[in-house]
Amino acid sequence: MLSLLSLPAFAAAPPCGSYVADDSPDRLIFDGSRVELRDEEGFLSEFSPYAYRVEGDTLWLRSGDSNLLKTYSIESDGRLIQQADRFDNGGAVYKQVAKAQCQPASVQVVAVAPNQGKERGDDQKDCALGDVQSCVAAIEYDNSLAPTQRAAKLETYCRRDRSPYACKQWVKALSAEEDGAPLYLFRTKRLPEAGLAALRVSCRDIGYGEACESLADQQWLAGRYADARDSFAFACDGKLSKEACKRVEELRGLSLRNDAPRQSPRQPCGSYASADIESSLFGLFRFGDGQGATVSEEGEFDMRYRLLEDEVLVRHDKGDDFVLRWLDADTLIGMDEWTRYKSYRRIESAQCEAIAMPVAGKQVRETPYKVDHCALTDPGGAAACCAKGSMSACMGEGHMAALNNYWAKAAGFYDKVCAMHVREGCGNLVAAYHNTGDDKLLAGIRKVCADTPDSVACEELQLASPQQVEEKRLERELAQELQKLLQEGAKDGESQEAAEGER
Repeated sequence: MLSLLSLPAFAAAPPCGSYVADDSPDRLIFDGSRVELRDEEGFLSEFSPYAYRVEGDTLWLRSGDSNLLKTYSIESDGRLIQQADRFDNGGAVYKQVAKAQCQPASVQVVAVAPNQGKERGDDQKDCALGDVQSCVAAIEYDNSLAPTQRAAKLETYCRRDRSPYACKQWVKALSAEEDGAPLYLFRTKRLPEAGLAALRVSCRDIGYGEACESLADQQWLAGRYADARDSFAFACDGKLSKEACKRVEELRGLSLRNDAPRQSPRQPCGSYASADIESSLFGLFRFGDGQGATVSEEGEFDMRYRLLEDEVLVRHDKGDDFVLRWLDADTLIGMDEWTRYKSYRRIESAQCEAIAMPVAGKQVRETPYKVDHCALTDPGGAAACCAKGSMSACMGEGHMAALNNYWAKAAGFYDKVCAMHVREGCGNLVAAYHNTGDDKLLAGIRKVCADTPDSVACEELQLASPQQVEEKRLERELAQELQKLLQEGAKDGESQEAAEGER
């Protein structure tokens, strides 16, 4: 009996082929060195593991886009049982449903150092044993590496070891921002050529679906519409991304070119709809007089638009713009993160009062909004930093006041940012006016525009609308009525419970 208790764990047969869990149709597919998680249609999961290692009756899987490690026990009947960890309770049981011919890996890319004396998540020790994802993680958090060294190491792990995690970090390393770089909300940052080249390798050579989607985004923004469609088609055909297939369908039927000439400025008028108008939140844009716009088929124009070269910029309530670019005389295509890849064709004409067209080559004085860490380090806090000229500190103070409905105080801080010709600061002044109807809050932006006629303040001032003031007032009244009804309902419920308790 004692000799039986001292027997070592059996040497399990390595997993090979396809495995499924009872509660999911997704398949874990092992080929001898690499492993993938694919859904029932064969599409690669965004949570797919990357590679695996077997030691005794233990199976280790490394995630594809991080160094996250999952552990499974290999049972004597071949089942794989997921073990609990700090992120997952484990317990999932995978059974083999299809066999395959597996070729053992010539080079192991997964390694796990012994736990004795090892801190949880010790990337350096796992990396020293040859674990690729841990090496990438160590590089990601090593601030001592020069940018060129960082990029070179990550490129090797991406190309040689086909690590999606390395590919993602390689692109990031080639597109690193300097301290104090402009902050762009709801916009996709344009990458340098080196970053684009890394995306192409990651998509086409490595088969990383997320890279294909990012590459298509960059190509679309650059006006290389046919290339963007082809990047999606590549990811769709290779079953690297379901989202890519949706984009292929959206773009079907559009005549897309890489060398399409940019259109002249044009005033939109009437209704423009996308193919998914019935299901999309932004499936329709309607334009009318006074640079008015809306995303509803009827009712008031609750947004304002402006023209910039061949684009129609519609200001929405998130503080940024829907960006629609003319493809031809009757078609607008979406460029921002809310509308990108949608094609809006004119479905209804209208008569609109003519507006001034933008002057070709005219430069608008605009300073990018930058975020600094002054408020976190200065003893005087955000107020002191704002007095020293910190954009983000002034904006932060303004936001705090606005959240408490101190709009006049908020406008004082936004005035400081607008005076620097920062669109976000000027836009927040207009928002303060819309929320109060107090025309005096526009005094600062009017002064900036009068003193500097080419300032971005003038563009933002055009968006100030008494109609928007009325819309905001109605919204507040409706919210107050709903709150009142909820409070009355709660009181009625309490009274009824009290009456029942006395019986």
